[in-house]
Amino acid sequence: MAIGKRKIILILIIAVLALAAAFILLRHLLPASLDKPESIAWNDSTGTFMVSNVGSGKILSLEEEGRYTVFAKGLKAPRGLKVVDELLYVTDDTSIVALDLKTGEQKANIPIKGAKMLNDIEKDHLGKLYITDTKGNCVHVFDPGTNLTIKLSSPLLKAPNGIVYDGPRRQMFIVGLTEESPILALDVNTQSFSVFKNTLYNDLDGIAIDDLGRIYYSSWGEKCLFMIPQEQNRTLIWQSDLQSPADIYYHKPTNEILVPLMEKNQILRFKVD
Repeated sequence: MAIGKRKIILILIIAVLALAAAFILLRHLLPASLDKPESIAWNDSTGTFMVSNVGSGKILSLEEEGRYTVFAKGLKAPRGLKVVDELLYVTDDTSIVALDLKTGEQKANIPIKGAKMLNDIEKDHLGKLYITDTKGNCVHVFDPGTNLTIKLSSPLLKAPNGIVYDGPRRQMFIVGLTEESPILALDVNTQSFSVFKNTLYNDLDGIAIDDLGRIYYSSWGEKCLFMIPQEQNRTLIWQSDLQSPADIYYHKPTNEILVPLMEKNQILRFKVD
């Protein structure tokens, strides 16, 4: 009798595990739609792009055939994305959420003290994460190794939005959601801010650097993508007629710039010459 009961229990356990596995698989296979896409990152574990959606609170995977599936859900307002080792870090309102790259399972939720609206996120050569706080007019620096956060402020910081790391010069470039937003440089060694380049353009959102060191940034005001060539002596209109271009992403393997159009619920891909 006891053996029979053990067999039944074992069968029930196997059935529950099978159902759980099927649920996880189904969650990743069901089609989904963009809802105010903000940022993009590449998931090497799944071979897909990941897209944050402020409207739905989901991270979607973009499959090769152009179909979207749910990678993670239940977030408040996910914006910035950054892959570090086996984790995807997501800025979510006033917290940083760490997700497992293979499963989408939440591994950590780290509230940032004093944060008002966390936006973009970038990593330096030491593995520290730099997070723009658009409503807080500051940058938070989070060390995953110690779980310590420091706040960097400057009169130059006005509605900071997009951020990207210029590795060779150990500096972060930052653009802001303001009128005639300059491109700021943050020295990661001294933690000091300076103006890298003034612009005449409004409501800047994303910023990226390609493999040749050319700088790209998006403007809601001008509905354009601008490009600064290697010589850094001028600014060119690179793509135009873009409604609500959000946080752009450079994908080195295909030499492309990916652009979420937040209000149109689209992702555009442009080859870099």
